[in-house]
Amino acid sequence: MIKWSAAAEGADRRSVVLGLLALSAAGEMARAETAPTGSWRRAETSRFVIHGPVGEDVLRDYAARLEDFDMVLRSMHGLPINAAPPRKLDIYLVRGAAMMRRARPDADETLRGYYVADAAGIACVATVGRAKEAENDDVMLHEYVHHFMKQYFNFAYAPWLVEGYAEYFMTTDIRGDSIVVGKFNSNRAAWLMQSDWLPLDKLLSERPRVGDPKWVNYYPQAWLLTHYMMSDPARYAQLQAYMKAVGGGAPSVPAMEAATGKTLAVLQKDLRDYTRTQLPVSAFTRKRSRPVEVTVTVMPASADDLLLETVRMISPVGDTAARKAFAEDVARRAARYPGDPLAERALARARLQAEDFALAQVVIERRLAAAPDDVEALELKALILMAMGDADPAQQPALYRQASLVLGQAFKIDGARYQILLAYARSRSLSPGYPSDNVMEGLLLAAELAPQVADVTLQAVQALAMRGDYARAVVLLRPLANDPHGGGATLRDLLARMEAEAAKATGKAGQ
Repeated sequence: MIKWSAAAEGADRRSVVLGLLALSAAGEMARAETAPTGSWRRAETSRFVIHGPVGEDVLRDYAARLEDFDMVLRSMHGLPINAAPPRKLDIYLVRGAAMMRRARPDADETLRGYYVADAAGIACVATVGRAKEAENDDVMLHEYVHHFMKQYFNFAYAPWLVEGYAEYFMTTDIRGDSIVVGKFNSNRAAWLMQSDWLPLDKLLSERPRVGDPKWVNYYPQAWLLTHYMMSDPARYAQLQAYMKAVGGGAPSVPAMEAATGKTLAVLQKDLRDYTRTQLPVSAFTRKRSRPVEVTVTVMPASADDLLLETVRMISPVGDTAARKAFAEDVARRAARYPGDPLAERALARARLQAEDFALAQVVIERRLAAAPDDVEALELKALILMAMGDADPAQQPALYRQASLVLGQAFKIDGARYQILLAYARSRSLSPGYPSDNVMEGLLLAAELAPQVADVTLQAVQALAMRGDYARAVVLLRPLANDPHGGGATLRDLLARMEAEAAKATGKAGQ
């Protein structure tokens, strides 16, 4: 666990960064704006911001169920029930494959939802039915478990356990005051009963291979092994010993055999026997329902045309030509809503990603003239300045300095936006002595706010390594290197080099 991620220290770090920036004060408050409303609504709770082209009753129901699920996770992991997260999670509900492809162009007909965590933002997109009950809740809840665990219990878990743990909790059934954890997903169960199993050594030591028919049982077996280990106190203690060993760098297979006292052959037989039993579940009755405050607003008409396009731009796809074509499409849509904040920010970002820097700058300056304290617009202005600098090395130092000043202003308005901290570190990367104490504090704060974002972790790891703090770099890097979604040979090689440097430093200190 990252010892310096406590909430109190995070608040202190934010104060330190704010004091060290010592830049100009925020602009004056933006003037009130009115706009025609559209079909999209926005529901906000203490932990979620949910957007959807659905009725208010659907949004309220969805929001309440997510808050209840978060409550279950908090309760079972010993966290305060009413504590607020460092940042709220944005969720976008869509109807059908066509809407899904607006957010993710490569989505096929079967995709029911996905999660994205990038330098530009963190969001989940999920399909929703026409009735009050949302379809495919398991997808949304699976991804939220990943988000939750990275936020509060970021650790170098084995990849199978990362997925198995999400599978275990995603079927949580909450009805009134009755809560049941540990039910099975019928689709996963069918694969277990009807398809060949992966050898246990592959499950324990490798990442899932999506699309490979020989690996269809990775998720079902990961769920089964997690369920088996968590359903009995003695086995749960073994699981904890295994997690500790793997987190410390031990190979997965020997760690499992040592923790359970069983060979893989015996463990595999036990798992098959376990499928023939009445699988235990954990049932709870809460003493009283927790009131969930949900604020629902109708979004401007521009959301109908552009909101999903902003989600697409969190992780931009395609070459420059494709991005230019996309930017032109965004420009046509945005032209319908002159002066609209969402439309202008979307267009500025699309122009930036298409490398049309001059056009992007015109749009963002217009937005800031209307609303000087628009934090996302300030962030975009800084990103545009740095992109212009990257394209013109002679002007790069001056443009990076300009960006740094803009980001300082943005941070004073919203010190909990990790994107600003990440961009600020980049804006100071040309300065002598990089990374300064100020930059390092900013990157560590960003890592506290958004441990889900690989770019944040890698920037912080790189900065720590440049300062010779390899031990802390290793702590940050291990969870990412083991991540079934973001790990890989390159990161594991980097981790090995960092561990070697940390060992050298420890050896020198002990001499």
